[in-house]
Amino acid sequence: MAERPTYKLRFLDPKKRFPAMPEQPAGRSYGVVWKLFGEDQHESCYVVEFVGKSHVSLLGYVSVSGEVYKVDRPVSEAPLPNDPDMELVLDESDSSIGEIMVRKANGAMHACAQTAGSPEGPMREQSDHETWNSTRALPYGEFMASMFLRYVIFANSESAIVNTADVGGLDEGMQNVVDKIKLVKLPEPVEVFLGFNTSPLPDAIETLLYRVDHAENPSGIERYAAALMSEVDLPRLRTIAAKSEMSLARIDRSKLFYLNFDRSLLDQDEIDMLLAIECRLNRLSGILERIGAGLAPAASSPSLEGCALFDSWHIAKTTNDVPRLLDTASSDNPWGKPGTVACQPGGEWDVRTRFARIVEALNVVTRLDYTYRVNVAEGIMLVRFGQSVVDAMPQRGYDAQDDAWRELDEDTRAIWAAEHDARVALTLAAACFAAGTCITRCYVQIAAPDSEQGERVVATYFFGRAAYLADCVPVAKDLESMDMDDMPCKRVLEAYESTAPETIEPAEVHARPRDDHRILPPALRDLLLADKADELEVMEEDDDPYVARVVELREQAKVDRTGAFEGFSRLVEELEAKCAVAELLATGPVQTQFCDNQLVRMVLPVLEEDRSVRILRAPDALYFAQHEICSFYAEQEDFERALPEVRHLYDLARSSMQSHFALINVLARLERFDEIIEVARHGLRIASDRSAIGYLFYRLAFAYWNCDQLDLALACYRLVPRGEESGSSALEEMQGLMNEMGVSEPPTFEEAVETIRKAGLELPPVSAVTNQLADAAVQLVDNGFFFLARGCIFQMWRTMGNDELGSLNRSLG
Repeated sequence: MAERPTYKLRFLDPKKRFPAMPEQPAGRSYGVVWKLFGEDQHESCYVVEFVGKSHVSLLGYVSVSGEVYKVDRPVSEAPLPNDPDMELVLDESDSSIGEIMVRKANGAMHACAQTAGSPEGPMREQSDHETWNSTRALPYGEFMASMFLRYVIFANSESAIVNTADVGGLDEGMQNVVDKIKLVKLPEPVEVFLGFNTSPLPDAIETLLYRVDHAENPSGIERYAAALMSEVDLPRLRTIAAKSEMSLARIDRSKLFYLNFDRSLLDQDEIDMLLAIECRLNRLSGILERIGAGLAPAASSPSLEGCALFDSWHIAKTTNDVPRLLDTASSDNPWGKPGTVACQPGGEWDVRTRFARIVEALNVVTRLDYTYRVNVAEGIMLVRFGQSVVDAMPQRGYDAQDDAWRELDEDTRAIWAAEHDARVALTLAAACFAAGTCITRCYVQIAAPDSEQGERVVATYFFGRAAYLADCVPVAKDLESMDMDDMPCKRVLEAYESTAPETIEPAEVHARPRDDHRILPPALRDLLLADKADELEVMEEDDDPYVARVVELREQAKVDRTGAFEGFSRLVEELEAKCAVAELLATGPVQTQFCDNQLVRMVLPVLEEDRSVRILRAPDALYFAQHEICSFYAEQEDFERALPEVRHLYDLARSSMQSHFALINVLARLERFDEIIEVARHGLRIASDRSAIGYLFYRLAFAYWNCDQLDLALACYRLVPRGEESGSSALEEMQGLMNEMGVSEPPTFEEAVETIRKAGLELPPVSAVTNQLADAAVQLVDNGFFFLARGCIFQMWRTMGNDELGSLNRSLG
């Protein structure tokens, strides 16, 4: 198979190029052709590599009966081998499912994948993780051809590059590419990013440079890594590291590094430097992904020049994702039902989460900071992203045609950065249209940092769906092979330059609850125990006279504590009377509750079984005044008199963590540990904040210890999150408890969870709370109550950590 002939394609010959697959060698194009060699009743298609614009070389023959054979010539010139290299075996009882069998080196067939769909209809791969074939449904021939490429041709990255590249008839430049990217097995595997996950970034980079400099015969990938990292001004990086803490994270879905740092502590030049370093890491990571190593030690490597070619291809290939993204428009949305309520198909939640999921998975080497807005009713989206840092682009490039290195000056790098941004813009437009078939128009903007405004828009492009699909998608498919220097994408996008409206969303969706008098849909009324949006307001008016009285009394307390106490008592009586009147005037069952923030109000209904109850907001001044009364008794250490007052505070704010803490503190001083357990357990039922959960477990542990429930106490100490305020005290007390119990090792996290489960405690945040927040978020977004939705989504993001939720939350601001 070392010398494969090529065959010329005529203009009208039926053919299809596949979108790039993760496993395929960079710079190559694969697909299928039909009837290229005349009629053949047994042929479904030929699997081919496209060579240039008008030739193909043959890789495989797909028969109509489920077999695929390795071939390098048409069957009219050379008979098929006796045994297939890949075969589709359908289930005997259900022909809509099957297995892909691949021939091993010893001649035996083994199953490598599961399939769904029959040869008569579209087929896809069944997999518990996302693959090229699981995300798209293809006709039988194309499906078999693509599976053959992935599981046979690309199965070994080294042989794949050799076998797919060593084609007779290649010109000198292309043959040079083949030679340079060929993988050479290394004597010992090399781990390029060794120490980057543990050492400070300046040390990790300097150590990499030292390792390569002192290596006896460094590989191509090591030399290229050193070349990239030697561009970094290490003394300056150390100065920046002293100003802002930095940490390097890895995003699994996009296979990208993300450098965390505090922008507020740095100037723009310093920020740009860090973003350029992040890009260099991602360019290097892209090469390692392409050769099949990923973050694992690389067992083989291309040459130094081959790494440079892979690097350039990685930057140029941005728009390769466009066809794949558009293929996902009809796929299931994993965020469609985050709790117990499903979103409206094609609604605001569906479109926004689909877009966020698409973009968060894009493998773009530069930092993709973006925001977006959606108006599903009008079928329009607007996306804005930050322009690339010029210094992130390569400083040197390898020209395979001339077999020479060339320096890329700043002007050339600026051209590359602008062209890269244009390709990102074209890709983000595809993401908009892939987010929902209802999206018929989109604006994509590129923004640059601005010292006065924060950012300024430097380019705006407008795309209509039909025009994009007809005119832009074909361009996107070909851009990888076009020279960045010529700015082909940027020139294409000149025809789409436009201006965007100030906003595409109606103002009412961003209204604060106090200014939003819309009626809630029935499902939200039951979920949130409110009939109108303004009933969900938790903040007092700025000029509230009762809050002003609290402020005055606090000032008085500095000189006349007793007089102030009497004033607080009168204020409580007055406000409680007002609340009682409001309850009497209500036409249905009501409860008066204080919520110290929007999240607490959203969680409050978890405590109420009667869905007909409505919540009346307790005045801020009532809660503050009652809290001052509790503090007065506590300062005098009169905890017996403080207890009924703090219970009153607790009843007034049943979903507030602060009221739980206040009651627990008084009960602890009275050593009423049974009651502490009751209150702490109640708090854990509704807690979603990490620090609150830690404090409640800490107090619960000590209470259980004093009630001689030592195993439960130890489990609760173990579940206090490390790094929280109560974490160090919990560790110290846990050691004392272990000494008392004669235990040398604390329980594992899983053992601790099982212990509290047996005691009737669920690890918070409990499902009732997470479902409450998720269900509220979905329905609030779908019904256009974005201000209220943001608090729920932000807490979901803090709990779950998914970047899609952070993106979604920003889109609603």
